[in-house]
Amino acid sequence: MRLDIAYRLHFTYAETVSESQNEIRVRPRDDLRQRVLSYRLTTTPATRVLQTRDYFGTTVDHLGVRGPHDDLLVVAEASVETMPAPSAPAPVSCERLGDQQFANEHIEYLAPSLHVQWGDLIGEITDWAVNSVDDDVSERVLAIVRAVPTVLTYERGSTSIGVTLEELVDGGRGVCQDFAHLAVGMLRCSGIPARYVSGYLFAVDETAPDGGEDSDAPAVAGDTQAADRPGVAGNEFVGEDTFVPSHAAPEPAAVSVQTHAWIEAAVPGFGWYALDPTNGGPVGERHVVIGHGRDYDDVAPVRGVFNGSADAEVDAEVIIAQPTAPVSMVTEPIRRQARMAVSPPADVSAPQQAAQQQQQQ
Repeated sequence: MRLDIAYRLHFTYAETVSESQNEIRVRPRDDLRQRVLSYRLTTTPATRVLQTRDYFGTTVDHLGVRGPHDDLLVVAEASVETMPAPSAPAPVSCERLGDQQFANEHIEYLAPSLHVQWGDLIGEITDWAVNSVDDDVSERVLAIVRAVPTVLTYERGSTSIGVTLEELVDGGRGVCQDFAHLAVGMLRCSGIPARYVSGYLFAVDETAPDGGEDSDAPAVAGDTQAADRPGVAGNEFVGEDTFVPSHAAPEPAAVSVQTHAWIEAAVPGFGWYALDPTNGGPVGERHVVIGHGRDYDDVAPVRGVFNGSADAEVDAEVIIAQPTAPVSMVTEPIRRQARMAVSPPADVSAPQQAAQQQQQQ
């Protein structure tokens, strides 16, 4: 599938700032499942962009503006060709998770990380999720992914970065990054290496399974006994009782979205098995990978600082279109926005030289 992506970031400062420095992670990666046909990043005011790759292989665009400015506009444009996802893994005994070489190769995806730390409650939910699962790693992964949308209800704007997994479960609501973090935590808790994936999803509704493409992965059934889950009271499954891909759904020409998040679990003898906890479905041609890491902090789309005493706001806008869509659908003002106000630190002694952090939700 060929997809054109336009990503627009607009930093607005309440007062003029003297300098800003940012690192941007929005370029799709090149791998066996997707190929980047073109990519460019432009800024206003114009500035030189230095491109590197981080520890996890994600492309990072470094840019800085020195001199007084009231705002900063960053526009990234990419064309990507994606491939269908491979078939689900063949059965593998969970005993192979204990192989020392396998564990050593995935050690950083087994340990707790900044946004993925678990305690007794997450352990109880994980045990409940895999209680009746056969001795098969991929079935255990599927069981955990199926459980996540029965624990959380998708609600845009319901959480912010820094919420713990226990707080997520207690609140019962979250966004895609929360679904991914909870799935990663449950997988690691059960001894399965798992990593967080940041990217784009070409879909009108990110909580609906990836309609319009065939998949060997089974449909994800809803939980009809939500009240029996440990630590959970009456949360509902996202969507209907059973997720069935709708191949009759009309193909959208262009969609207004934000960055999306899903997970990959390491299966011995297979590699990384990708699933989307937000919609309970497989990862397919409509998913475009930016990068992966231990959690959100490793692949945050934007992170930066500026010098000045002003507050700042960041508007993030994304349009994804198929090449047949009119150019205006890709370049017109984008309807769905993510806005975050950034305030100066309370303990700044020299506010004119304070460095405030900018980070997209």
